[in-house]
Amino acid sequence: MGLTLSSISGSSIPTGSSGDQVFYTNGQTVNYSYTIPNNNNAGTFGPITIAAGTTVTIPSGSTWTVV
Repeated sequence: MGLTLSSISGSSIPTGSSGDQVFYTNGQTVNYSYTIPNNNNAGTFGPITIAAGTTVTIPSGSTWTVV
């Protein structure tokens, strides 16, 4: 299955009023083609939509996990 990952825009770690960095947020649509670097892993919170014409490439030795 040749998924190609695009960069996920809107990724951030918001801080609470005390400065705690507790939540990680990410967008829900992959709008730009992206390749995970060799021998690296990526993680995303789903659901995720990959826009038409966009690819996410996961090379051998790399993993993309959508939770």
